[in-house]
Amino acid sequence: MFFDQAKIHVAAGKGGNGCVSFRREKYVPQGGPDGGDGGRGGDVVLVADPQMRDLQPFTYKIHFRAGVGRAGQGARKHGANGETIRIPVPLGTQVWTVGETGAGGEEEVGERLLADLVQAGQEVTVVRGGAGGHGNARFVNSVRQAPRFAELGEEGESRWLRLSLKLMADAGLAGLPNAGKSSLLRRLSNAKPKVAAYPFTTIEPLLGVVEWSDEGESFTLADVPGLLEGAGAGVGLGHEFLAHLERCRLLLHVVDLTGSYGGDPLKGFHIILGELGAHASILAAKPQVVVLNKTDAVPAAMVEEQRTLFVTEVERLRRSGHPAFTYSMMGQDPPLVDHLVRPVSAVTGAGLDDLVRWVGPLISRLRESEKGEADAYAGTVARAAERPETAAGGSRHVIYRPAGDEETAFVVRREKNGFVVRGRAVRRLVSRFDLTDEEAIRYLGERLDRLGVYAALRAQGARPGDDVDIEGYAFEFQ
Repeated sequence: MFFDQAKIHVAAGKGGNGCVSFRREKYVPQGGPDGGDGGRGGDVVLVADPQMRDLQPFTYKIHFRAGVGRAGQGARKHGANGETIRIPVPLGTQVWTVGETGAGGEEEVGERLLADLVQAGQEVTVVRGGAGGHGNARFVNSVRQAPRFAELGEEGESRWLRLSLKLMADAGLAGLPNAGKSSLLRRLSNAKPKVAAYPFTTIEPLLGVVEWSDEGESFTLADVPGLLEGAGAGVGLGHEFLAHLERCRLLLHVVDLTGSYGGDPLKGFHIILGELGAHASILAAKPQVVVLNKTDAVPAAMVEEQRTLFVTEVERLRRSGHPAFTYSMMGQDPPLVDHLVRPVSAVTGAGLDDLVRWVGPLISRLRESEKGEADAYAGTVARAAERPETAAGGSRHVIYRPAGDEETAFVVRREKNGFVVRGRAVRRLVSRFDLTDEEAIRYLGERLDRLGVYAALRAQGARPGDDVDIEGYAFEFQ
């Protein structure tokens, strides 16, 4: 069974607590506070691994937790950082966040694409470890010369992630059931798909490697279950795997000349074109080559007749601007229409050598075209970043934008039982101190005042003695 969806929970490590310590050594005057900081919690990182086939490992293990940071020690010794864990995932994995938490602590609805891992070794940090708490040596100043408190380690981030795999292949086989896609994959590559004399023998995507030159050059070929009319709306089995064709640079549109499933070959051809467009516009725009299969099962005159019919139809589609047949590479003209319609036989092998030796260089040019477009885009972005923006009047100027707005944002609300303060900054602040320690509470009050929380409470009408709920912690307004 092929696993292309998974849901996992990742949790970064908690930061280590800061240390409360005082240097007391014989013959050493003015020892003072010397508590060290806690270590940072470990991160969780996803790594694209070309050796992985699918997401099956995540059906056995769904919870992943990084190491915690160690606590600080005396003599200003910092705690060790927690261990970062790296989780391998297949190439082509998309990482979606689930149940994001907003700046005000509210739960956000919907999903957000966090990363698309398409290159071997590509990494993305999905949750970050909590910061280590500062030791009491950090809180010394001219007024507070012997602080007897330290920060607690910050909790690490945690979240649910949805992993969605889209196969990384150079070319993909698309067509109606029983068109002979699996037979073509078996004949052309080292893959061994199931082949039988009935439709829907393919129930999961398959990959094979096709060598197309004497120098060992190759491309990867993907086969997905056959598509039915209405597949874009969820009919049949193939719709579940249409997304795997989105990564392909080229689609080999396989047509059954015998019409064993769906009747007229040209009608079946248009059904597949429609379903590709119904699934996603990016899929409808993929370059296509029409492969007329099963030439061994029909008369030669019919093969030539169907080839002429399809060439005429592809010419019409090109004139109408259909993107699947009007593609160009780095400014070159699109391939001749005659080259886009290829009669073959997966049984006898007729026409397959010519097909592979023509498709191989085409895929190489498509790769170069994609790389050239990516390099051009990167160059444009780099040049835009290097030069200052120019105003309408022609004067050169640099725009400065304040950073960290979300880190200092908070919301104050007046409710029946008092006042409520919510926000990422205040949540991080109050969670990092021992609220049973009076000295720590006084320091926390100073920090909240500098952050503007007290001013905002007064603006909402707070008076001394009123109850204030700051991220679940109860305080009395002073």
